Amino acid sequence: MGNNNRNAAQDRMFDGRVRDLITSSEYSVRTSRFLTPAEQAEAYNIARACGAGERCFFWGGAPGCERRCAVFLPEWMIPDGVTASGAFDPSREDTLREVISSGADSGEIEGGVCAVRIEGSAYADLSHRDYLGSLTALGIERDSIGDISADAPSSAYVFAIPSTAEFIASELTSVGRERVSARVCELPDGFRIEKEYEALTGTVMSPRLDGVVRVLCNISRETAAGLVSSGDVTVNYFVEDKPDRTLERGDVISVRGYGKYIYDGDRGVNRRGRLRIDARKYV
Repeated sequence: MGNNNRNAAQDRMFDGRVRDLITSSEYSVRTSRFLTPAEQAEAYNIARACGAGERCFFWGGAPGCERRCAVFLPEWMIPDGVTASGAFDPSREDTLREVISSGADSGEIEGGVCAVRIEGSAYADLSHRDYLGSLTALGIERDSIGDISADAPSSAYVFAIPSTAEFIASELTSVGRERVSARVCELPDGFRIEKEYEALTGTVMSPRLDGVVRVLCNISRETAAGLVSSGDVTVNYFVEDKPDRTLERGDVISVRGYGKYIYDGDRGVNRRGRLRIDARKYV
């Protein structure tokens, strides 16, 4: 399953790079450059096909990052009880943070992503586009930088691979027309990238895609199945036309004309034998 933004040759190169990381991670940690969410899903599918799904994790520098690096751990580093759940299951990132906090030969994970603090005068109102435009104007490749998280009108944290982080710190002097300073930094305790969601809940007979879409969009089962069959639904950024696909916790679902959602799994069975599910809608 290839990325719609790449040609066949690029698909083969991506597949080969992921397989190389899997092979070379048998005895030590291996980390990719930053991947889009669609590329993360693709990398995870490749890992599963290679029997390495339980060794594939993603890290963007802080909880909540959207652009993340694929991290492949050797089996001996994986805590007990980890299974090959979905690429976007938040418990997988929790597991990776547990490995990082243990300090056991995990320096390459944290060291593979650095935070850069960019600060302006506090009088300008800088946007994500302003930061990204100024960084790419320096010749920085997009896959060497991750999320850009603005926490004030003219200040932001940028996540980057180490060499790029040092380059930004030494070369970035302006964003738009605003003079800025940049330095590699440690994140504040408890830092995470927050997004706004609307909580949703409902009941289904099973975690089939059409049944979950029915709940998410508040439509009939027949309408939901029709949307899936017509290609109007994506799961983890790829079109899914099979209404009976079983969803996993963390799956990202987009329904054309209705919105984008995260499936948070179920909370068990109610008295009528139906699954109680939770989800979040991006707002």
